[in-house]
Amino acid sequence: MKQTIVLISAVMMSALIVSGCGSSKSLVMESDDAERHIVVRVEPGERFRHPMKVMPLLTVKNPPQMAIWLETADGAYVETVLLTRRTGEQSWRKAPGDNISGSEITRPEALPVWSARGADASSMATPKSGFEARAAVDQPDDLVIWLEVNHSTDFNSAYPVDARPGQAGYSGGPWGSGQPSLVYRADLEGETAAGQTELILVGHGSPDGTTGQVYSSLEGITDAKSIVRRAVAIME
Repeated sequence: MKQTIVLISAVMMSALIVSGCGSSKSLVMESDDAERHIVVRVEPGERFRHPMKVMPLLTVKNPPQMAIWLETADGAYVETVLLTRRTGEQSWRKAPGDNISGSEITRPEALPVWSARGADASSMATPKSGFEARAAVDQPDDLVIWLEVNHSTDFNSAYPVDARPGQAGYSGGPWGSGQPSLVYRADLEGETAAGQTELILVGHGSPDGTTGQVYSSLEGITDAKSIVRRAVAIME
């Protein structure tokens, strides 16, 4: 079975959280002539933009790292619909005191579930607000659509900044994730999937990025649940 999925647009659709100003941008790629399209609409939550101190007197509000991808009903990877730039290009900021070059920095804890799929995809500029991602599908087979989101330095008492490797709650160090990636999914059952299906929060990724497993327990996850307010998949 072969699926052809082509990302054809990502449309910024809601106001920027930090400024209150309207923003609308489109990123368009070529599409094939598929009969069906899947639109994934992500509505930002209160924590979509996370304050991150990059220098002693400088704090920026970052949008999350995100991946949206499709799999078959039996778990075979199909295609990535959306991937944010830092994960896709592995272009991470150096933490204060890092003695390595930027190209040597890895953040396996960023999107560990997507990364474990062995996926290879082009990335796009990170959406700073709500957006739609649209994909073309050439066959009406059952599909599972996944969304993984994560912030850097999103620490809490369960995932503290001072946790050490091997300790519970370790998430990559002072510039690691803090709370781990959150994973959402929706099942699209072939031709009967017309209409709107909500993606449900089903668990989290590995806090330190050592596995690609989805852990169903959400114990210790606090305000990271507010990164995304709602995500829906629409079959057209």
